Amino acid sequence: MTKLEDVRPADCFAHAQRLLAEVQAIRIEMGRSEDVRAPLELSDAKPRECYFAAIATWHKVSRLAAEVGASPAGLIRTVPSLREIRPGHVLGHIEAIQRQVDAIKKRLHIAETSDVPAIEASRQPSDVLVVLMQINRQISRALERPFTPSDVFARLEQACAYVGGTAGDVAFERRRTPRHCYERLMACHVAAAKRLAKHGETSVAMRVVPAEVVPGDVYDLATLVLGDAALLHSLTSNAPQVYAFETNAEGYWLPGHVDQLARTLEAQLAAVG
Repeated sequence: MTKLEDVRPADCFAHAQRLLAEVQAIRIEMGRSEDVRAPLELSDAKPRECYFAAIATWHKVSRLAAEVGASPAGLIRTVPSLREIRPGHVLGHIEAIQRQVDAIKKRLHIAETSDVPAIEASRQPSDVLVVLMQINRQISRALERPFTPSDVFARLEQACAYVGGTAGDVAFERRRTPRHCYERLMACHVAAAKRLAKHGETSVAMRVVPAEVVPGDVYDLATLVLGDAALLHSLTSNAPQVYAFETNAEGYWLPGHVDQLARTLEAQLAAVG
C-alpha cells in the first residue's frame, strides 16, 4: 500500500485519467451526448483545490449511482487540516469515486475496464484539477436529475457561514443565468484568494469563463469557493464555529437567488479585509 506522503500529483493525474475514461464509458452506455467544451484554462492549483473538486465529483457520481440503482460506496471521512492536504488525500478521494463508478458499471453490465495509464512525472495539481472538472462535466451529461441552482445555493450558504460577518442588504435581481452566477463566483474566488494570500496561501488562477455555463459548472466552482472559505475560516483568529450539521437551503432557488447569495459572499469577503 502506497504511503500518503509518497503519492505525487502525477499519480493522481494517472488515476484521474482512468476515472475519466470509465465515466465516458458509462455515458456512452447510457446513450448520452458528450460534453465537447474545451477544458478549463487554469494554473497554479494546489492539492486542496483538487481535493474539493473531487468532493464535487463524489456528489455527482453518488447521485448517478442512486439514479441507476447501484450499490452505494463510502467516501473517506477522515478530514485533514486544509493547510496540510497532500496529493495522497486527493488520490484517496479519486479511489473512492472509482469504487462508486465500479458499482455503477456493474449495475449497467459494463464489463470493459480502463487501465491506469503510464505515469507522467511532470504532471502537477493543475493538470489533476482540469481532469477532475472534465469528469464532472461528463457525469453531468449522464444524470437524469442534473445539478440545479438549488444545489449551488446550499453550497454557497455554507461558504457564507464560514466567512461570516455582515454584508448588508443585497438586492435580488431577476432573470439571472448560470453564466451570471459563474462570473460572480469567479469574483468571489479572486476576493478569497487575496485574503488567503495575506496568510501565505496561494490559489488556483482561473482565466476564463466557459462560453456555455450550466448549473453543474456553477456547482463545481461553488465547491472550490467553499474550500477557499473554509480555509480562510481556519486561518482567522477567534473565528466563530460554524454549525456543520445541516444548512437551511431547502426550497426552490432560481439563478437569481444564487447570484444574490454570491454577491452577499463577495461583500462578506470584502468586509473581512
